[in-house]
Amino acid sequence: MKRSISGVPGHRGSEAEGGLVSASRRSFLVYQGLAGASLLLPSGLTWAQSDQPRKGGIIRVATHTQSTNDTCDPSKAIMVNDYLRMKAFYNGLTWVNDKGEVVPDLADSFEMQNAGKRWVFKLKKGVQFHDGSSLKPEDVVYSFMRHKTGPSVASQLAANIERVSADGDAAVVFDLVQPDVDFPLVVGTFHFAILKDGHNDFANPIGTGPFKVKEFKPGLRTSGERNPHYFREGLPYLDGFEIIQILDTDARVNALLAGDIHLASELRGAAIDQVKNANAAGLLVSPSRRLSAIQYLCDQAPTDNLELRTALNCLIDRKRYIDVVLKGYATIGNDHPFMPGLPYYNDQLPQRELDRERAKHHFQKSGFGSQRLELNVSDAVPFSVDVAQLMQREAARIGMNLDVRRNPTDGYWSNVSGKRPAAANTVVPRPTYGMNLNLSWRSNSPLNKSSLKSARLDELIDLAAAEADMAKRAELYGEVQRIIYDASAMTMPAFPSYVDGVSSKVKGLKPMPVGPLGGYDIGNVAWLAD
Repeated sequence: MKRSISGVPGHRGSEAEGGLVSASRRSFLVYQGLAGASLLLPSGLTWAQSDQPRKGGIIRVATHTQSTNDTCDPSKAIMVNDYLRMKAFYNGLTWVNDKGEVVPDLADSFEMQNAGKRWVFKLKKGVQFHDGSSLKPEDVVYSFMRHKTGPSVASQLAANIERVSADGDAAVVFDLVQPDVDFPLVVGTFHFAILKDGHNDFANPIGTGPFKVKEFKPGLRTSGERNPHYFREGLPYLDGFEIIQILDTDARVNALLAGDIHLASELRGAAIDQVKNANAAGLLVSPSRRLSAIQYLCDQAPTDNLELRTALNCLIDRKRYIDVVLKGYATIGNDHPFMPGLPYYNDQLPQRELDRERAKHHFQKSGFGSQRLELNVSDAVPFSVDVAQLMQREAARIGMNLDVRRNPTDGYWSNVSGKRPAAANTVVPRPTYGMNLNLSWRSNSPLNKSSLKSARLDELIDLAAAEADMAKRAELYGEVQRIIYDASAMTMPAFPSYVDGVSSKVKGLKPMPVGPLGGYDIGNVAWLAD
């Protein structure tokens, strides 16, 4: 049986009749509670999204992360800056709209065959790379095979692709190891951006995106200029963009309010109120399923001790954390990656709370005693310092010796996260739970920062991916949550919303379920008013 979805000329994509429509919507029900998040405006300021877009101008973005490992290689992208570059310089086969629906991007249409084990994507015509060459199926094959034949942060996702092949001069066929009814969402992730066949010079990336690279200095600056051959007529509105790093939140806000930048990522604390009450800027608030957690290596001492991990999960006042640190822009977490209020959430698991008596009970059972336990945090993981300090204060009350070690941002991901027994980690929101579980919780995944190895968990991930029935999938995901919850593999007190600062001159951005700054997609939507 074939089920199809196709694009409409002049539109990002629309659903056609067929069984995939309902399957697609089931997949995206996880985002229904996030769609329509509000753009909070300062008083007296109007950002009318119906204004006629204006062409021209350079948009300047200041981000909160910095690394000499900044990359234009989709297989290595892990940071906010990287994702901004992926959307600026490249396109994927699909994308997610502001309603959380999958839509074609470089694909003109796609269809499911063989109960989700085969997917056929037909490519848009007339698409050119930055060097003027035309998009071909071989470019797609090359782009995906890189993740199977070489190091890639998306290797776990690509592992389910048994074969990818060209079908004539306008289509690509994916044969999967296991059925995946969410596969159109998978191929739209940043890591699966489409490169020119054979291209591997990522100091000078060649993509099909709205901008061409102008300057790329890892850890310092990225700039791009309009792609005159972009396949979307009339886009981009902007002449170009610049990305710089301003690590200090107050400095980012000051630059925003002074007009030196147009977008400031990841506002925190008093900075949120400062921008909210300003006349020249406002807040773009995007509720999300991103994780910001302390993760524990389940196979390395001393956090291989379940009693110790359980005690740690009882040492934070989650409501206070949300109200005071996150200014209320968050949803409470329960130490697993599923968000309350959305489909598939297992509400039968008791909500963990600050419980000193229970923490003391498990701590004493652990036999850990007066040894020092190091919690590794960094500004590279938003709010991790705050979480660790709240835990440290409560730990002292039960006799636990927690030492908060603040690590520099540069080198944190390669040297600390997932390598030390207790270390902060953040995971950007994935379009589906299955994708997140595959990347972050499958036993053999390099991004499993808790080293939690469970054959049953791996089996459930595969079963859920192949299950289109929402009720049956909910049962499978309910057991997934129970396994991670019972393992106390991480302390995840809340799902923080993205809170960005946006100049009043910036138009077109909307909250997106896939990330901050309008889903990183400034090239396709943003423009600057006079």
